[in-house]
Amino acid sequence: MKRLMYGVVVPSLVTLAVAGLWWVLSASSTSLFFPPLRDILSAFATNWLSADFASMVLPSLWRVGLGMLIGIVAGVGVGAAIGSVRRAEPYVKPQLEFMRALPPILILPPMILVLGTGDGMKIGVIAASAVWPILLATVDGVRSLEPVRDDMGRVFGLPWRARFRWMILPTAVPHIWSGVRAALPIAFVVMVASEYYSSVNGIGYFVSQTSTSFRLADMWSAVVLLGLIGVVLNTLVAVAGRRLDKKFGENAHD
Repeated sequence: MKRLMYGVVVPSLVTLAVAGLWWVLSASSTSLFFPPLRDILSAFATNWLSADFASMVLPSLWRVGLGMLIGIVAGVGVGAAIGSVRRAEPYVKPQLEFMRALPPILILPPMILVLGTGDGMKIGVIAASAVWPILLATVDGVRSLEPVRDDMGRVFGLPWRARFRWMILPTAVPHIWSGVRAALPIAFVVMVASEYYSSVNGIGYFVSQTSTSFRLADMWSAVVLLGLIGVVLNTLVAVAGRRLDKKFGENAHD
């Protein structure tokens, strides 16, 4: 009961209080850029609780989903290889630090030049931006294995695949999933930016069209939608992470 109270009831009440305060403070707003909340919610119902939802939202979710999948596969694969071969770190660390330091939006122009303006570019930009948190988290996770356990596995002659599956992976999963959670908001930022500058559908395209035509209540409705999608996806990722952690944690102690 206490967990339900602090996990669901209290956050819901705080959210309602913030929304109520926003409603009251914005009720008399005449600003073009900050319309009243009632106008934003009316635009939300018109834009997103209609048949247009699928044509605008699903393309964006598909691009984020595929980009994240590519980023996870590449990040975990390369990160596991680097983390397992400690001697490789001095050779690859400068390159990793350089790529991690680049702002994700910065790769958008060269990706447009190389891949054009289609879905391939958008998915590629999302994957290229999301891969680094996952890769670096995987490296840390693989290296978090206790040296004594690693040496024990080697002494007993366990092949690398068995050591990775039963010793390294259970230890690395919490780190990897933290990297996934860190990469998810980056993927959404890059998705919106790529669709904003070059797209014919998606949430970013909607934001571009509504902002340039000064339909700002509609634009704010898209911001609210992105926030709600982010909350739902982050919750799902957190739940999946706890289940994976529990599953691999049990295997690690078998």
